[in-house]
Amino acid sequence: MPPCLAIILAPLVFAVHTALAQVAAPQVQLDGAHYTGIAGPRQGEAVFKGVPFAAPPVGVLRWRPPEPLSPSGTPRAATVVGPSCPQAPVLISFRRGIAAAFGTADKVDTTVVPTSEDCLSLNIWTAHWNDRRTLRPVMVWFHGGSNMFGEGSSAEYDGAALARRGVVLVTINYRLGALGFLSHPALTAESPDKASGNYGLLDQVAALQWVKRNIRAVGGDPGRVTIFGESAGSIDVLALMASPLSTGLFHRAIAESGTPMGASQSLVQAEAAGVALARSLGIDSTADVLASLRRASAQDIIAAAGRLVLAGQYTPGPIVDGWVLPERPGKVFDDGRQNAVPLLIGSNGLEMSTLRTYLPRIPRTTDAYAQWVRATLGMAAPRLLALYPPATDAGVDDALVRLTTDLFITCPSRYVARAVARAGQPAYLYLFTRVLPGGAKLGAYHSAEIGYVFGNRTSWLPNDAVDDSLAATIGDYWVRFATTGNPNMAGRPEWPTHDVVSDRSMELGDRVASQSGVRREACDLVALGLRMQHR
Repeated sequence: MPPCLAIILAPLVFAVHTALAQVAAPQVQLDGAHYTGIAGPRQGEAVFKGVPFAAPPVGVLRWRPPEPLSPSGTPRAATVVGPSCPQAPVLISFRRGIAAAFGTADKVDTTVVPTSEDCLSLNIWTAHWNDRRTLRPVMVWFHGGSNMFGEGSSAEYDGAALARRGVVLVTINYRLGALGFLSHPALTAESPDKASGNYGLLDQVAALQWVKRNIRAVGGDPGRVTIFGESAGSIDVLALMASPLSTGLFHRAIAESGTPMGASQSLVQAEAAGVALARSLGIDSTADVLASLRRASAQDIIAAAGRLVLAGQYTPGPIVDGWVLPERPGKVFDDGRQNAVPLLIGSNGLEMSTLRTYLPRIPRTTDAYAQWVRATLGMAAPRLLALYPPATDAGVDDALVRLTTDLFITCPSRYVARAVARAGQPAYLYLFTRVLPGGAKLGAYHSAEIGYVFGNRTSWLPNDAVDDSLAATIGDYWVRFATTGNPNMAGRPEWPTHDVVSDRSMELGDRVASQSGVRREACDLVALGLRMQHR
């Protein structure tokens, strides 16, 4: 090649090599196995999808604590999300129900991730793959779905935007429904800890142990791990705060729209539900009951559990089993014995507007409403009827939505924040109030904040400049909290800590500002009732 031509081509060759280097597939060793991920669209971004964190819980491992993966030297591709855990396909219906209020139900993505019991995998996003010497805070997401539905790989949980704010983002799958939260006397007898039922929580613990061992390899700081979740994921976050098995595995917690502060299932109650489920499958308490249950198909188990849920005989979720949860979480928080970490917790303004299947099944008349409130809420009933009065029969449904939003989610969230503050840890309380244009009937509905947290607002919902600004603010607060244990930062409104005296919280909506005394009278009544339950 003539020297002059070489001089001309040199910059081009250098540019090509540089571009190839920037898009080269990222590779990493995790638990001794070699994984190849995906280079992101921006320089330094990397994604690893479908990375297993425990052995497949199949065969004899069904309804047992997660086992470590067998060592493997075979290189693995981490380019496709893993299967979802077995579940009934209801999430698309939930999303369509929200979209219907805006006339966009036909635009909802109906893609279904395949399910398999071999589902214990996680996904990792980083925006700083080229700089793994600077360790960044880690955020581990537990998805919602009543502990019966969902997966960590949903598009709304894509971690790219959040990772760009300066964290390593991890989303996980955990066992769901009767495969993740089933007790039975035979399972309890089989367990060396004489406990059964909390397999989904144990999966979350195993994922956090995996993070502690491996996250440094992708630039994450194992000493700054934040667990966060929404709905059932939020309930599980707080359950792990109350569990001795998770001590030292995380350093901050964010709970969005869900607490385990109400009556918790005892092991005896959960075992009775397990016996009922086995009998519904034609499996009685014979000597081989566990072998028979483990031979049953996942689909049959999920279907049987669904029938029991509808009949009010089974509720998947954390169980006071004496091991994972030695005591009711509410009692642990009341006594200040939870894992001592800063907490950011809150709820949405009208949570129950999209959870109407959970509303009391009563005639929609003012008399029936008043009778249900008196029968259910005892001495607090007169004040709550005054605070949430339906003017007419037509207003009963809206009154129920407002009352149950505060009873089930808003006020228990404040209760937890106060318990953490009393124990000497920082607690930050919020109320998300953003109502999308045309969505007055839904209000700030259950799960509405997720798109703002992740920066992935749903394409089939209306968005405007307010949403852009609010998403940036919430993303900054969440990442700053994960980084320091305090959401405050320059350029954002000050978020005060919560305590009994000031009763301060943060409104996150059309305005972002601190406020005091939100739902105070109702929440004081709820707090009294919860304290009595936890005695």
